[in-house]
Amino acid sequence: MGKALKRAIKRALKRAQKTVHEGRKDYACDKCERKFGRKSHMLFHHKTIHEGRKDYACYHCGRKFAHKSNLLSHQRVVHENRKDYACDNCEKKFGLKSDLIKHQNTVHEGHKDYACEECEKKFGHKQSLLFHQRTVHESRKDYACDKCEKKFGYKSVLLKHQRTIHEGRIDYVCDKCDRKFAQKSNLLSHQHVVHENRKDYACDNCEKKFGLKSDLLKHQRTVHEGRKDYACEECKKKFGHKQSLLLHQRTVHESLKDFA
Repeated sequence: MGKALKRAIKRALKRAQKTVHEGRKDYACDKCERKFGRKSHMLFHHKTIHEGRKDYACYHCGRKFAHKSNLLSHQRVVHENRKDYACDNCEKKFGLKSDLIKHQNTVHEGHKDYACEECEKKFGHKQSLLFHQRTVHESRKDYACDKCEKKFGYKSVLLKHQRTIHEGRIDYVCDKCDRKFAQKSNLLSHQHVVHENRKDYACDNCEKKFGLKSDLLKHQRTVHEGRKDYACEECKKKFGHKQSLLLHQRTVHESLKDFA
């Protein structure tokens, strides 16, 4: 072993001793209060957080990332459509390990670790809590469509709106029946429910199971809570389902107009 290599190993061992065993963080960021055990980590933090640099670009779509690991994950999940992480409680698979853990925590273990300070409503995902706070309590809709007057609480929702409504794009095709969808999430839900006949969402008040979480929530609201959130403007009669309200309006009020 050469002298240069020995010196390099010795330096690495000293760094490990300081950062791992002694817990020392000698490198402080001059823009914020964060400290780091290694200079390289501090410089990387400065570059990505404070300078906003994203040096890793996807050659498929041009999207840029601050971390190489995020670029590789993006390519695997989005462009290769890989789902290497399988849930051992159901048949769902995920492209990211973090998504698998979130799924297990929220769906199978029922964790809701994020509580709203305003109304104490709890959520399984931090993003769901933030969306709830912005749209419900702050009534914020910061993203306006330049094609119409609609505003949205999230940029991603605005982009979906523009793609589907104004551009008329339907980019996701089911390989089982050729049905097309504007959003990937809708395609996946369709495949789970229609072609795989999966019912991953169980009601904790009865034995019913549902393929879609939205159907479970509707069931709980209308059957177990007795809620009727849809009121007819003509006669004030209330319904638990929007479809029931529309059917009522068509059959009762529109038919009466035909005979007026």
